[in-house]
Amino acid sequence: MTNGDESSPNARTTRGPSKANLLVEDMRLVSDVTTEDVWRWLAAGWSDLKANTFVSVSYAALFIIAGIILSFGFYFMGWPYLILPGLTGFLLVGPAVGIGFYEISRAHAAGEKATFWGAVTAARYNKLGIFGFGMAMAFIFQIWIRISFTVFALNFKGVMPDWMVILERALSMDGIYFGISIALVGAVFAAVIFVAGAFSMPMMVDRKSVLLPSIITSAYAIVRNKNAMILWAAMIVIFTGIGLATAGIGLAITLPLIGHATWHAYKQVMSGDLPEGQSHPSGSLMTDD
Repeated sequence: MTNGDESSPNARTTRGPSKANLLVEDMRLVSDVTTEDVWRWLAAGWSDLKANTFVSVSYAALFIIAGIILSFGFYFMGWPYLILPGLTGFLLVGPAVGIGFYEISRAHAAGEKATFWGAVTAARYNKLGIFGFGMAMAFIFQIWIRISFTVFALNFKGVMPDWMVILERALSMDGIYFGISIALVGAVFAAVIFVAGAFSMPMMVDRKSVLLPSIITSAYAIVRNKNAMILWAAMIVIFTGIGLATAGIGLAITLPLIGHATWHAYKQVMSGDLPEGQSHPSGSLMTDD
């Protein structure tokens, strides 16, 4: 053992910081994981998807349809240049979208029947915290759209935003600079949201934690397990990219897979209050020690 009390057979090797060093109490729950665990999360997520295919795919369809409506809305309002930022913004609001998948996985592991209505109303577990997180995601999404427009204006000065302009100049220096600029800005947005939201939303569902401590704990878990989390973030980007590249059809599978796997990732990472080898029963809520 490298950390903890070696004299105790039940002491975890991955215990969080000592209570005196805690910024918030929930940080003590964080455990260490490795890159190998990422593949286990994906396998567990796939198992949940297969066991609850109709409910999971139906829930994913809600957001696929919303994306289609959003895209047509931008097109008919004369803003076709916002379609791509709008679709890529899907990556930014992923933590909020995943709440229904967390509920499906929770119910399945608890031996309960997962339902579409249960997934849609998963916010009932922590209405205030989840509403606050959802509002924050909506605000960030709006900022992303505005910044995307600004990046276009800076790279294509004096040109009205239009798909034809982007396609015609894609291989020009202006087009290359635009691609690099929008990728860098998007990466910053995605990194911030991933750090804050990777585990905060499932934590609010499972433990009824309040918003700010959940975000702080999520950030700490990401930093503490940076190698595994970098790989996990890459998997999220790859699977979401595959879904978008198939005109959104593939999202019916990749969204549930990522959502269910995220629940299992949370369950393993946030088990620092249990003896070695144990994890929280699904749906359990943290009680005061």
